[in-house]
Amino acid sequence: MVKNKKNYATFMFIPEGQSTVKSYRMPVWFPRFVTMSIILLVLASGVCFSALSSLRLQHEISREEIGKLTAINSSQKIEIEKLQKNSQEVQKQLEENSLILEEVKKAVGITPSSSDENIQIKLVSPEDSSPISLLKEGSSPDMTANIESIESSFASLADKIAAQKQVINESLGPIKSQLAYMMAKPSIVPVAAAITAGFGYRKNPFTSRGSEFHKGVDFAASYGQTIVATGDGIVMFSGWNAGYGRMVIISHGYGITTLYAHNSKLLVKQGDKVKKGQAITKAGNTGRSTGTHLHYEVKVNGKNVNPSQYFK
Repeated sequence: MVKNKKNYATFMFIPEGQSTVKSYRMPVWFPRFVTMSIILLVLASGVCFSALSSLRLQHEISREEIGKLTAINSSQKIEIEKLQKNSQEVQKQLEENSLILEEVKKAVGITPSSSDENIQIKLVSPEDSSPISLLKEGSSPDMTANIESIESSFASLADKIAAQKQVINESLGPIKSQLAYMMAKPSIVPVAAAITAGFGYRKNPFTSRGSEFHKGVDFAASYGQTIVATGDGIVMFSGWNAGYGRMVIISHGYGITTLYAHNSKLLVKQGDKVKKGQAITKAGNTGRSTGTHLHYEVKVNGKNVNPSQYFK
């Protein structure tokens, strides 16, 4: 190599097998330029490779995260749908319970209280919790917060259930008492027969002179026709009475008693518990009677009242 005026360098070489000398002249900075270019190219390639590797890694991580979020979202959506379905079933049952309680109270003559309210609660709808709707709202596709909100609503629903259970438990006592009174109250006719004599003053059936106070009602029952108890109670008396003949008296509680007289046969004895509609005697013509019939009385606190007011 020969320097030429310090600005150029001349390279001379003789190819093998030839006598001709070949030379090349180039600026002295050119080799440094080429070297620096190669170094810069290598460095740039390294940086690009590193950046590309980093991008690929981030892309794989992003794909994994998206896959995880999609799986979480799908699982949470299923869970929300189940919770929503359960809440609707519980809600329906609570409403049915309230309606049944009100109907029972009305049936037994108890006025429903203000605490007998329908339980209402609104939970998150699965459609409103879809990934698309959540992204439109600018929120995360992770529905953990929605599930927590639903669980909180379920806790409130559990409180409502407990409150309703307490209302039902508190109502059971009055309902049972009212049912017991309704069953004990003489509310049916003792025999399927026409009434021949009502309650109150009437002409004396034996002398046809003057009047007497008739303490009950008479039914034109045929001989041997079945007589039934008009309400639940306990037999206070079952036997013979001079005026009433074969007679049964039933205590129904609440100060109420009923009397069945002039029977041909008694089917119950003193101390027996009887149910409304249960056969207790057979109609007859015993005692002071003008013919086969049933004499029926109702007393409240020892005082005779008109039995007809108790008939349905």
